[in-house]
Amino acid sequence: MSSLLSKRMKMIADMVTPGRVTADIGCDHGLVSVYLIKNNIVPFVYAMDIGEGPLRSAAKNITEALSEDDVSKIKLRLSDGFEALAPGESESAVIAGMGGHLIISILEGGLHNMVISPGYELLLSPQSDVPMVRRFLRENGFSIIDEEMLIEEGKYYNIIKSVYKGTDKGCVENLKPDSGNYSIDDIYGRILLEKKSPVLRQFLEKEVEKKEKLFCTLSKQSTENSINRMASLRNEIESAAEALGYFM
Repeated sequence: MSSLLSKRMKMIADMVTPGRVTADIGCDHGLVSVYLIKNNIVPFVYAMDIGEGPLRSAAKNITEALSEDDVSKIKLRLSDGFEALAPGESESAVIAGMGGHLIISILEGGLHNMVISPGYELLLSPQSDVPMVRRFLRENGFSIIDEEMLIEEGKYYNIIKSVYKGTDKGCVENLKPDSGNYSIDDIYGRILLEKKSPVLRQFLEKEVEKKEKLFCTLSKQSTENSINRMASLRNEIESAAEALGYFM
């Protein structure tokens, strides 16, 4: 079954802290749930999806891949995010293959219904808006404890491992909105920079090269849009160059 998992999803599953009852949010075909149980990483999984079709597919894969005893360690639930989970039922969650906006919306739901409480662990892999997700975590009571970056089929992916620490106010009614002003840690990941991730370095080098070429092309134009884009490109190039400084 592990051979059916993508490189990215296997890395995510392997980052789950062993022994934690886990919610596989947006479980799709249930392959992560199967991997977690088959490899004795966690004792129980809630395989959850908003669609009945994916849950039927997951049920089939679970039955075919696991023994009767292990099948009983996965419970399928039709759920929009954390909606069908009660507080205390799970200790960690895997949320991957979605855009950053949707992941943040799911996390807000988990906080409001108190499924996510202090000590709760998250494995997140946003398909987009990664800086927005990092900033949301940082400003709303979460601590990022590990990150990985990998290339799969020519695309770069981030995996964020985070733990909810709680907030000083003890409530989640006033979640901080995203301001759009991102720090270098939000954009590239403090842990990836400290690890000197070779994948991040490759990404940064390609980004600088690509943006410098675009800047050169735009410099030959004189439209208002090209001038504005050049200004933003300059900031993006400086940010990427600053990040590359960690690898020197």
